[in-house]
Amino acid sequence: MQSVARTRQVERGATGGHGAVLRFDGSAYIVETDDGEVRAKRATSCLLEPATGDLALLAVVNGTHYILAVLEREEGAPSRLVSEGDLQIRLQSGSLGLSAPDGVHVQSGKDLSMVASTFRVQAKEGHVALGLFSFVSKMVRGEVDRAKLVGRSLDAHLDRLMQRVKRSYRIVEEADHVRADRIDYAAKGNLAIHSENAKITASHLVKIDGDQIQVG
Repeated sequence: MQSVARTRQVERGATGGHGAVLRFDGSAYIVETDDGEVRAKRATSCLLEPATGDLALLAVVNGTHYILAVLEREEGAPSRLVSEGDLQIRLQSGSLGLSAPDGVHVQSGKDLSMVASTFRVQAKEGHVALGLFSFVSKMVRGEVDRAKLVGRSLDAHLDRLMQRVKRSYRIVEEADHVRADRIDYAAKGNLAIHSENAKITASHLVKIDGDQIQVG
């Protein structure tokens, strides 16, 4: 299959020049040159989108004007890299860095995917807002100084749960239900249970054992 460069015939007497970008009318850029206003297309290699007031480098090929590059732009004016189709940045070796003093914004109309052997995020403050969050991991390890969770409902299905804390406080405003095959409570010091009414029932045996048993 012949390449695009071979199939397209380019005029040998191609000329060039420069001009000031006046406006964009939806299909072409209007550029003011020494010979008057011309309609120019943005060359495929010109990723920097021309803006009004830019000084642009022009080329005329087969009667068509092309903007090859933006030579000058007003100081402090924003810049946009624009591609009409898919765009890939690929390095054969080394690393790719992206930095900005005032912020970096990434926006996608559909999917945003990242693949890496190691993923690190470091920030002074973080905010995440998701409609649906799915997380899969073989192991989760976290170290926090203080954590606060506020929600309407929390459902957890686990084969094993182990917690080790110095002090534990739990406040249940309404009902607290525990369903278990076996329950074992052990306290080194005192065990106190207080309620307005207390009821203990068993199908077979109720046993109370102690050096002293006081009732009333």
